Amino acid sequence: MKNSFIILFLLVLLVLSGCTGEGNRSGEGMGGSQSSDTLYTEKAAMDIYGTQPERALQIIDSAELLGNLTEVRADYLRAKVYSSSIESIHFDSAILIAERLMQNDEVLADPDLKENVLEVLLNACRLDQDFEQALYWATQLRDSYRERSKETEALRTDAEIGTLLVNVGQQEAGMARIDDVIHQLDSLREPKSFSNLDASIIALKRKVEACFEMELYDAAIPTSQRMLELLNDYEQYPDDFHDGNYREPSDEKRPDYIDFYRGKAYSYMAKSFASLNENDEAKKYIALFDQTFASQSLTSRFMIAPTLGKIGEYDHMLAIYDEVEQRLGNDTLNEYYAELLFERAKVAEALNRLSEANYYLQRFNNLKEQLHKNLIQNKANLYAARFQAQRQQREIELQREATRRAKTSLTVTGVVCLLIFLLAFYAVRQWRKTQQRNRILAQQIIDAVEYKDKYSELKRQMETASTIPQKENATGEAPKTLLKETKPTELSDAELFDYLRNLIEREQLFLNPNFERQTLIDLTGLSKERIGAAFAQASGYERLTTLVRELRLNHAVRLLNEQPELNIEQVCLASGFANTVSFNRSFKAKFGMTPSEFRGTRL
Repeated sequence: MKNSFIILFLLVLLVLSGCTGEGNRSGEGMGGSQSSDTLYTEKAAMDIYGTQPERALQIIDSAELLGNLTEVRADYLRAKVYSSSIESIHFDSAILIAERLMQNDEVLADPDLKENVLEVLLNACRLDQDFEQALYWATQLRDSYRERSKETEALRTDAEIGTLLVNVGQQEAGMARIDDVIHQLDSLREPKSFSNLDASIIALKRKVEACFEMELYDAAIPTSQRMLELLNDYEQYPDDFHDGNYREPSDEKRPDYIDFYRGKAYSYMAKSFASLNENDEAKKYIALFDQTFASQSLTSRFMIAPTLGKIGEYDHMLAIYDEVEQRLGNDTLNEYYAELLFERAKVAEALNRLSEANYYLQRFNNLKEQLHKNLIQNKANLYAARFQAQRQQREIELQREATRRAKTSLTVTGVVCLLIFLLAFYAVRQWRKTQQRNRILAQQIIDAVEYKDKYSELKRQMETASTIPQKENATGEAPKTLLKETKPTELSDAELFDYLRNLIEREQLFLNPNFERQTLIDLTGLSKERIGAAFAQASGYERLTTLVRELRLNHAVRLLNEQPELNIEQVCLASGFANTVSFNRSFKAKFGMTPSEFRGTRL
């Protein structure tokens, strides 16, 4: 009898684990068998992603299909390729992919992969000029390095944080942080190591960039000279620095590494002296720069071109711009081309070719205006995509929870009469899982509402920007407006829906429990049929009450999250609901939990 009970007990445990777990999928999380086709591998993609990004993406897709890459690894590589682009829309793609990876259990369980993803996020946000978000990811990356006792990597990232602080206006704090990093790296100089040397060069490079941002050209000169001293030491005694670090170049590539950063230092020296009107010194370092490996890069020559303009070497400067313009071809909708136009205008003005200067300046202004509009649109798309991802994730969680509960109920029904104590144990575990699920869902609800608010605000900014009158042109013609004032009665169904939705949100009409279609009729003078047609034909809402209910529920989420002193009934009334029964039913239907359960997750 005793043996039978033990067998039954083990059988029940096996059934329970099978119903509540996800199962052990054969080969999940592994790379799969390697294909003999070496054309479609990670190495093949990474060897060319800097010069042929589109081809690299094709290789990554094929490698994933062949089983050479897992889905997670392929997504990381795609984000890395996108973060190396010069187009802001690709930065946004990199950010979206990497943010999704940061919620993946496989990534969170692999410290190396997690740090790689954080590096992609940091790089993409910095290039996208979202310095606040870059600071957030840089801080996480530095903390991860410190947790794993990778102090040199942590200091390297701290220097990056210092530069970002300068970018967001905290100049003294940022410069102090970079100086502290340089001081700490100096104290670690013995025994010598390549890891420390490389981190020191990067920290000094970041300090020069911060000096340029703050126009401290006097301070940039000794910092650049310090870079040259370290490189000279490494060139003369390379064996003293050998430590096997993955960043260390091979013997064949060491001269290129030294020459590249030496060229960077020369370009910094030239820019500093030119900004201080010491043209002879600037010319000397430009000549040195021209002899380095860095000068072979069109990007590096493009960066030094403004320095050539400052010392009056216009022909050399314009020759570089001609080469850049030829390389860009039709791809001129970017900041690189805007800078090129602006510098051409400055050269034309310096040569007293005023009509040519006005021509380039006008093109520069038009391009900057278009880039600004594109930036707003890209950000709007980014927030919309985040909102959509959050909503889909919430739906997946609800479906998984429903499936899990169904399996659990079936299991409990089979064993409740035999093992009542297991039912109690199982109930406690399910309660904990439900609490955890509710906390996750509650945070997703808050994120989704915030993303939708930001998306709506950016859309209103774009609509406002489209109505800003243009400045008078060079011929003195009267300014024109991009959009004429239009009466509600003259709007199309889609335009009228946007107009009514903005009116309801801006004036917070939905907070009035008595708000109905007649309210809009009284405010706008439109007919009942006209308003009904706008919602029926041009919106994703079946009727006005559907939109109003969603706005009230989003407002209730904000109050529940931000004003814990309000009870459920007060939140209900403050959000425009007539009674708590309707409020609870609507909240549960939309978010999968009651207001009380949501409030419980925030305590």
